Amino acid sequence: MDWPALIDFIRQRDPTFVSGLQGVPDLEIAALAADHGVTLPTGYAEFLRRMGLGSNGYTPFGATQDPGFAAISERLDEGDEPTFTRFFPIAIETDDSLEALYDHHLDLHRSDGDDATLVLLEQGVPLEWQTPVETSETFGEHITASVFSQFALLHHAHQDTLAVGGKMQAGEGRTALQQTLTLLQRAGFNPVLLLTERVACLQSGPLSVLAQVNDVHESLTLRLGSDTSLAVKELADQLLAGLPGARRPAGPRNLD
Repeated sequence: MDWPALIDFIRQRDPTFVSGLQGVPDLEIAALAADHGVTLPTGYAEFLRRMGLGSNGYTPFGATQDPGFAAISERLDEGDEPTFTRFFPIAIETDDSLEALYDHHLDLHRSDGDDATLVLLEQGVPLEWQTPVETSETFGEHITASVFSQFALLHHAHQDTLAVGGKMQAGEGRTALQQTLTLLQRAGFNPVLLLTERVACLQSGPLSVLAQVNDVHESLTLRLGSDTSLAVKELADQLLAGLPGARRPAGPRNLD
């Protein structure tokens, strides 16, 4: 993960946001990891260091998912210790009205030291009785896409969504992402955050595009944003014409 780039991206678009963050001291993060016998990916440890005590309203895993250090510590203290050596909780579902509550976890067996795969586990159900739900993203990919969405896309008055693939052919989503990158870079778009095999955050003037691959469904989702509906429409038409299989998924659109 490239935390300096993420923070700089946020600061350029919301200068007051960073000043409202509260981080966890290094000694407390190290003690938490040592107490539970785990090595935390550096990207996640940096998340705690920057905003583990207060994220100033930023909710990267959803409004009802609590990623705070206190919630994580409480879950670790009350949970199944052997489970945490592989599946480490990082966001706790707080909406008790849901039929089933799923928390976000890092799969530490799929960590490269800096980042780790995200999975969902149901609260209160022993690990041997459930199968982790794959999210098709790492922690770093999720945070990168979330930051771009909150501090770029959602600031635009007009948005649209396109989809490519979804036929369960191996590699289809990633192939579609490469085709999209080629098309957009020819149109003057450039990555503004770390580019990965599954996430691309691009901008060209007042236009923003977030591209995300889902390896489980072998699909690519494109979210477009601009302050003018005409700019979004023209970009969407260009992508629909240039990307094989591109379509608008069913659901509401914001083009008015």
